[in-house]
Amino acid sequence: MAQTNHFFNRYFWFANTFFWLAVHALYTHIKFLAFEQTDQNPNWTELWISISPWFVLWIGVTAIIFKLVQRTNRSPKPVAFKVLFHLAWMTVILIVYWAIAHLLVIAVSERTIDQFSYWFTRTITQNAQLDIFMYLGVLGAAMALRFYHNAVEESIELKRLHHALIQEQLKTLRSQLNPHFLFNALNTIASLVRLKREKDAVTALSELSVMLRKILETKNHDDIKVKDEIAFIKSYLAIQKMRFADKLDTHIHVQPECLDLAIPNMLLHPLVENAVQHGSQLESSRNLLNLDISIDKNELKVVLTNKVAKNDQHNGFGIGLSNTRERLAKLYGHFRLELHPLDNDLFETLLAIPIGGQDA
Repeated sequence: MAQTNHFFNRYFWFANTFFWLAVHALYTHIKFLAFEQTDQNPNWTELWISISPWFVLWIGVTAIIFKLVQRTNRSPKPVAFKVLFHLAWMTVILIVYWAIAHLLVIAVSERTIDQFSYWFTRTITQNAQLDIFMYLGVLGAAMALRFYHNAVEESIELKRLHHALIQEQLKTLRSQLNPHFLFNALNTIASLVRLKREKDAVTALSELSVMLRKILETKNHDDIKVKDEIAFIKSYLAIQKMRFADKLDTHIHVQPECLDLAIPNMLLHPLVENAVQHGSQLESSRNLLNLDISIDKNELKVVLTNKVAKNDQHNGFGIGLSNTRERLAKLYGHFRLELHPLDNDLFETLLAIPIGGQDA
């Protein structure tokens, strides 16, 4: 029913009515000019009225044809059945059309009802070809429009399904990230307990509860503001600093213009978590972890610099970075996630995404 209402809306009736009235006016004018070449001097308005039944009725006939095409749309019936179906209906509709048209002509002209049989028979035997061609023309147009309409609907449905699939895949990737982060945080708290640093463990649990609350609050949100993601990261770093004491030297700088920009939820945290895991394996103290977020032209640019071991053998979870790359590939048509080794055992992670939402 929804499809029917969508197809037979006011635009259909406007176009249908306008078309046949235009054809009616054009035919009237051609006939008027033909009469002028003779000794007859017809009145244009009277001529228009006298032949109006033959064209005005096509407004209704066209609607019926479109309705019949819609009825056979996507029907499992064989082609031969559909052809016979339309031929049968064409015969019935044209006979009814001719009968009504002649009755209306009698009403607007000087013809009498006694002449109905003569003119009706004459139309069927001598003048039916034009109406048949017109009917087939309208039928062809209706089928072409229906095929186009079906193609557009299928394209929209495919895009909707593709978008839904991507959203489900993103939810799966995010659901993998949360247990991964939770495992590392709980491992940190367990280490504090083993070291009998109960006060730090309680503080870490408090920070963890804040982080879990934020996860629950934003679990159904595809995007999050940069300032909220940074607050989450700061809570995470606070927990890690308790575990690794003075091993981490963290610095976070965010341009004020970036704070209210929207980014995919849990996008930056896996990058920071990966840097912490590498820095925590070093024997040296105050290992650099610098996070810089800025706007570069039309991109949000994130540069994460951290210290790594010379022969880094860290075998921690790779799911964070791999999932981040997968999410970015699904969300953006163009992005950069580059990893660069620097001098002095430093490593740089560069992330650049378009400002203003997803462009995939």
